[in-house]
Amino acid sequence: MASVGSLSSSTSNSIRGYGGLASGLDRDELIKGMTLGTTSKLNQQEQKKQKIEWMQEAVRAISDKMISFHGKYTETLTSSTNLFSSLLWGRNKITTSGDNSKYVSISGTASGADAMTIMGIKQKAQNASLSSTKMASNSIMTSEIINTSQNYTDLKGKTLNFTYGDEDYSIEIGYDFTDNAQAAKAIQSQLNAVMVDDKTKLGDLVKVEGNAGGFTIKKGDIPDKDITLTGGTALANMGISIADTGKTLDETGVKTTGTVKTQTLAQFVSGQSLTFSYNGTEAKIDLGQVESVDDTDKDGNYLANSVVASLQKQLNAKFGEGRILVEATADHKLTFKTTVPGEKELDEDGNETGEQKADTSSILKVTGGSNEALSALGLNGGLSNRTNFDEKIKVKAVDIPVRDKDGNPVKNDDGSEAKQDGYKFIINGKEIEVKAFGKDKDGNAYITKRDLVNAINNSDANVTVTYQEAADKFTFTSKVNGASGVIDFSGNDDTAKGILSDAFGLDSTKMDEVVRGKDAIVAVKYAGSEEVVELRRDSNTFTVDGLTMSLKGTFGYDASGNLENPNDVTNAVEVNASADVDKLMDTIKSFVADYNAIVDLVNGELTTKHDRDYDPLTSDQKAELSENEISKWETKAKEGLLYGDSDLRSLSMDLRVVVSGGLLVEFEKIGINLSSSYSDNGKLSIDESKLRAALETDPESVEKLFTSKAGVDAEGNETFNGLATNLKSVMDKYVKTIGSMETKGILIRKAGSKSAAQSLTQNTYYDQLTALDKLINQLKTRLKTEQDRYISQFSTLETMIANMNSQSSYLSSMGGY
Repeated sequence: MASVGSLSSSTSNSIRGYGGLASGLDRDELIKGMTLGTTSKLNQQEQKKQKIEWMQEAVRAISDKMISFHGKYTETLTSSTNLFSSLLWGRNKITTSGDNSKYVSISGTASGADAMTIMGIKQKAQNASLSSTKMASNSIMTSEIINTSQNYTDLKGKTLNFTYGDEDYSIEIGYDFTDNAQAAKAIQSQLNAVMVDDKTKLGDLVKVEGNAGGFTIKKGDIPDKDITLTGGTALANMGISIADTGKTLDETGVKTTGTVKTQTLAQFVSGQSLTFSYNGTEAKIDLGQVESVDDTDKDGNYLANSVVASLQKQLNAKFGEGRILVEATADHKLTFKTTVPGEKELDEDGNETGEQKADTSSILKVTGGSNEALSALGLNGGLSNRTNFDEKIKVKAVDIPVRDKDGNPVKNDDGSEAKQDGYKFIINGKEIEVKAFGKDKDGNAYITKRDLVNAINNSDANVTVTYQEAADKFTFTSKVNGASGVIDFSGNDDTAKGILSDAFGLDSTKMDEVVRGKDAIVAVKYAGSEEVVELRRDSNTFTVDGLTMSLKGTFGYDASGNLENPNDVTNAVEVNASADVDKLMDTIKSFVADYNAIVDLVNGELTTKHDRDYDPLTSDQKAELSENEISKWETKAKEGLLYGDSDLRSLSMDLRVVVSGGLLVEFEKIGINLSSSYSDNGKLSIDESKLRAALETDPESVEKLFTSKAGVDAEGNETFNGLATNLKSVMDKYVKTIGSMETKGILIRKAGSKSAAQSLTQNTYYDQLTALDKLINQLKTRLKTEQDRYISQFSTLETMIANMNSQSSYLSSMGGY
């Protein structure tokens, strides 16, 4: 063994107990010496075990590389580089030529593609489709009715103060209200939220009432508990005299004695904010202090003109002058209209009307704002100048079944079918039900556009409704491809047609017309025939004769639908199929590189001699070395452990002859050469120019050199095993991972592999390691027994010497020495 400094070659042992206290002997070293025979045997077996583990790792490294190679090139058919796959060698690179080739794209694998010529495309396939003929809304964003007939109580932020017992209580009013009764209800709710003891709420002691005349604050429902109204900033606004404060409340209470202080809508929304989105650009509108303008019309009706003016000013500042027009309507609503700056609407004669021209292409939305402002102005987040899917549609109610989540009718307790208010209409002969909400005394029910869309899309009418927000239009599209699909509203009565027409912007005069889809029609001509064949398909992408054809436009037909030049291929599209030479080149180059790497790895392990001076380190030796020194030592110790291995020698010979005999000449012709140097052990090289030329001119012959099998062909000619065929046999022989252990590959049976879980505990090296583990355990047991025996003997010796020393001391003291 090579020198490792002053290292001991023995296994580190910790011998328990203490020795030499009386005798002065180095007990541990003496025991190590006396057990050296067993220790040496133990070290030898542990080193042998380490060598076998390293040999197992080395064989697995070879088998892992071979398994990967096998899966990539010779075994797994789904691999894109499998040499036996028709997808790799086939003429699957499809190209088209001709001026009209832009109207069609073709892909796939087709050996007969060269025989097809596309003479023309009469029409593309189109699913039945029907779109709104007009915008589905009026492109004006309209608020709900706003409260302009009453003023708002000026109560927001104001307080009411009470004393109960020795405690003072105060509540702050959060909002303003347009109705005294609503204000009283809100104040009472806040009183109920305050606890004066474990069981009593402030609202139990105080009751607040409100009506058109004002407010009353009186004693609550608990007669034996007194409470005092002590003041608050809300009193003056509620019209309650300060003189009434400081008195204990009774059943009559204190009432409004003055004028309830209120504020206008303009005052109420002052300081509030709204957020608008205009064509995707969002901006916050801060109303600030709404400037007072004339808020009444000639009859004295309140029109919220101050609020309109403030909104207009802010919207102009944020989005540009003349782009959004805000108006108040006579029916107390706000409208927001997108307009074209500087342009006016024209009448039928082309004269300006004075009204700003509508911009129906722009999208305006309310995206947020303070709750007070949104509520007061009749707006809500999501409101826009496009279709309002929650808009109520009045219909004549009919009974429809109540259905469960799976669409099955629900039964009443008596077994009858449960009914509910709804609406029915027909598309493509299928009756579609819509659940209604609400019903008036005249039998009218209400549904929404959202209800209609969901009902159609979830029905079995095979129609889908989609909405294009920018255009504000709906599109009905058949789910059935081509001419088989239709859109048919003809089964509805005039009332139903009117409702559907209004909801979706359809032309009611044409709703009895059935809209039918179209099939694609392609004219092709095959080699050897002058006949033009028209192919009809229900999709613009389809497969014909192994080719996937995608249509992008039309050509070759005149306005009457006749093929223009059936006997002239000048303007036709030629279809050509060829092998993908670039992919084949890349695959063969990587195949050769991976094959050569396996040859190098196998022969490197087979021919590298092991340096006998480098055995595995014992634990004592490792303890005296750095990690770097251990790594360098073990790298050297691992080298050459498989030198001359019979299985690797056999594998090396099998790899050397995968290209031999008549194959050598044929492979040289296509630019794949076997090294003439014996030391290269059968490595391959590539002449890329030769190989590319062979693949471009005759890929089928190149394929045969790789994939053919020995035997006789249809013409009686002798055939041979191709390179990939030979390699597949070699891979199966050495690294086959399927089947029983008896049929697995030689290297798998030798060292096991993670690719074959069973083999991890059923291989030659595993059996050897198991036997060594058993022997090592036996030697460890023997060593412990020997150590125990020698420890006992030394202990006895120490005891005897200690006794003798004691007696000697005693005798010395008796004799005066």
